[in-house]
Amino acid sequence: MKKLITVALLAAMGLSLVSCSNDGGSSSSGSSASGSETSASASGTASAATVGTAVQLSQEADAESATFDAIFAAVLLDGDGKIIDCEIDQTEYQPTPDGAEVDVRSKMEKGDDYGMVSAGASTMEWYSQVDAFEEYVVGMTGDEVAAIEMTDGKATDADLTAGCTIAIDGFVSAVKAACDNASAEAGSADKLAIAVTTIDGSGSDEAAFDTDFCAVTVDGEGVVTSCYIDTVQASVGIADGAFDAASIANNSKKALGDDYGMVAAGASTMEWYTQAENFESYVVGKTADEVASTALTDGKATDADLAAGCTISIESILANTEKAISAADAE
Repeated sequence: MKKLITVALLAAMGLSLVSCSNDGGSSSSGSSASGSETSASASGTASAATVGTAVQLSQEADAESATFDAIFAAVLLDGDGKIIDCEIDQTEYQPTPDGAEVDVRSKMEKGDDYGMVSAGASTMEWYSQVDAFEEYVVGMTGDEVAAIEMTDGKATDADLTAGCTIAIDGFVSAVKAACDNASAEAGSADKLAIAVTTIDGSGSDEAAFDTDFCAVTVDGEGVVTSCYIDTVQASVGIADGAFDAASIANNSKKALGDDYGMVAAGASTMEWYTQAENFESYVVGKTADEVASTALTDGKATDADLAAGCTISIESILANTEKAISAADAE
């Protein structure tokens, strides 16, 4: 009997005023189980805006197959709560118990390789349809996005269906959550971008994937004004050539909060989400070159201010953050 588990992990974004040099790396605004977003005040003459993100996860497994899905949404909102910009990406991994290679690129990264057009499933590729959805929601509030009419998960509005015929219920849910979570400060003219990178760590006894998510805003001077990171760990055990469906897990480290267990295990005096917030604070106010010049030894920061509040390995997190900043700079 197939086991279906759907988990909506909506990362609550709070404005964090943490400095990486703070004693113990604790946040002055506190931290929920789903973490926080760190930002700098809007710069220049641009009006104030807020940034929000959400990670929505689902998982499914039986003895022969498994699917891990994650939708990542980020929004930039004006003072009236209307969307100025929206960015969405999605990952979907379908490992097999025999350990066949899995394409871990996100759907945006796959581009035409995702294959909807070549398979005859659509005349428009996935990324084009998501671009159309992102453009459609600009000018809407979160409540207006939630009110988009759908039938069987697909839009019914002619303007939207002209460019987006795929199911959008997951996008709607994630964007609404991102709007609800928006609190980090940015400028209304800042550029919003996201990045997604996955590492396949599967072995003979487990299918396992670590996916780094990052959202940044960058001002006209190329300076990062807000940063949000999270890592999702997806896994399912393998025994006797079959998946152990009961062991399937697809968890956001920020959503796990204290339950991630670094402190309880004695691995650190600071939990992962706190260290992630300190990394976010470190990135804000820096340019792409300054972020890229962050020195590492064995994957860990050597900068004293950063290392004071972030002792975890940040090699993959840093690379994905650089990727998001480059995407913003390219807009």
